[in-house]
Amino acid sequence: MSEKYKWMTEQEFMEEISDLDKLLHDFCDGSDLYPYDSVKTNINALRDIIVRVHKRKHYFKVFHNEMITSEYKETALYCYWFLKLRPFWIDAGNTSSERINEKFALHLYISLLKKYNEDFSEEDGINKLHIRELLYSFRFRDITKESMILMLEPYYYEYLKKKDAAFKML
Repeated sequence: MSEKYKWMTEQEFMEEISDLDKLLHDFCDGSDLYPYDSVKTNINALRDIIVRVHKRKHYFKVFHNEMITSEYKETALYCYWFLKLRPFWIDAGNTSSERINEKFALHLYISLLKKYNEDFSEEDGINKLHIRELLYSFRFRDITKESMILMLEPYYYEYLKKKDAAFKML
């Protein structure tokens, strides 16, 4: 890693943990399959995920001319690392237990789309077939960090076009 890399502080790490915990609560509250109290977390894997995303944000800044990492890129990175490192699990007796990380990554993906695209709805923006395809792909296909970013970036540019009239001119 570049000499310029500055490790995240414990406070920054705890803020990320808190944000992810809120997202996990939201995910569990919206699911009949995963009660929050039954979800177990591998804290070492979670720490690894947070640090890897933080390092990638630094990488974009250092090696891509001070590029600022959008929340879309950051979410794509979190999705990728949740799929790769699989920090969550629940009782193996739960028939959906093996899919919790994929469904959580999908929750991150869709939550971001809803947050910045006020007219986005699951019915309009992403249909059930697409959701099934994403879940299947998250579980069984090789998705790189870059492809995960590319899946979300069109929505980011759509958001920018709606937000900034000057962006439409580009």
